[in-house]
Amino acid sequence: MRLRVRGEGLERAARGSSIVYRKWVEAPGPLPAGVLVELVDDAGEGVACGLWEPGGPVAVRVLSLGGCEWASAWDALEDRLEGALRARERLGGLYRGSFRLVNSDGDRISGLIVDYYGEVAVIQSSSHAIDAHADSIARWLSRELGAAVYEKSTQRSRRDIGLPPRARWLVGRRERAVIEEAGVKFVVDVVRGQKTGFYLDQRPNRVEFSRYAGPGDRVLDVFSYTGGFALHALHSGAREAVLVEEDPEALKLALENARLNGVEARVRLVQGSVWERLGEAGRGFTVAAVDPPAFIQSGDPQAVRRGRRAYWRAYTSTLSLLDDPSIAYLSSCSYFLSRSDFISLASKAAESTGFASYRILGGLRGAGPDHTLRGEEYLDYLKGAFLWLSKAP
Repeated sequence: MRLRVRGEGLERAARGSSIVYRKWVEAPGPLPAGVLVELVDDAGEGVACGLWEPGGPVAVRVLSLGGCEWASAWDALEDRLEGALRARERLGGLYRGSFRLVNSDGDRISGLIVDYYGEVAVIQSSSHAIDAHADSIARWLSRELGAAVYEKSTQRSRRDIGLPPRARWLVGRRERAVIEEAGVKFVVDVVRGQKTGFYLDQRPNRVEFSRYAGPGDRVLDVFSYTGGFALHALHSGAREAVLVEEDPEALKLALENARLNGVEARVRLVQGSVWERLGEAGRGFTVAAVDPPAFIQSGDPQAVRRGRRAYWRAYTSTLSLLDDPSIAYLSSCSYFLSRSDFISLASKAAESTGFASYRILGGLRGAGPDHTLRGEEYLDYLKGAFLWLSKAP
């Protein structure tokens, strides 16, 4: 099916945009979700090839530039999936056995996330087109990875385009898997866990965090989820770690992870609202991690102001519990908090809590290389910084 694209849509498609909006596409009538379409200019030359979206503002999810070289939509998707897998296979090392296999637009499969945890793969669709091919994608994952496949498409972005939430087993059933990061083991519960079960994007930052912790250190892990930062620090020899987390199920899994790694005796859990219970963690910590949720969910000015206040409170409340000197990892996963604003917040938080001298070690951090990018700014959401903090001038 060849469709004419016009105006700004033509320009964006030619520049490599992963989506083309409906207002720029001339369609003869209703088309099936996920059918392969070729976008052409006024001269009939192919501009982009992609999957048709029948609902919402997006009309086409672009798979490639130029004309369509595939015979069917599935041929195109399979080619894109194989390319994504080849890229991850080259990562090796830390990314062997568990990784993000598909990062939506970053792998030219807009609307699809796939996380792989060794024995189970989790797919997340935010697209009518991807929904139409979910079963075929699951069969491919099972064949290529030898894994059970669970769909966990429950995110808010589905509701925004009129899609109902879906959570179901597509191939086999394996609710839990054990993965390993630089010698630290984690249980991943793909059904009851947050997101797809684990936060793979912070992997390189958790490993780096372990390098700043050692014998004698007391570690504070705020918004700890299942203990990722704390367990890496304990693996490096830290004396004690306190985990502060609101989700009781996450803390149960954190304790299970501590037992799995033989560090249960050095872990203390504080369950409840971080705002209400953080003070129970105590003081005198020498290493800390603050990994809060996305406090800013939209670019609305009021939402940005509220979110900035929440980040400020999270950072300053944690830094006020640290010893002198200390090291802290601060992060934000809000796309709507710019890099410059994040640096400003982190720096001012250090100053306001009495650390007259602070240094950002090595610049900003982001997600690991399995979270591929392709020019779409929203994919570059994660910002983190390691701060050396001292109260001496």
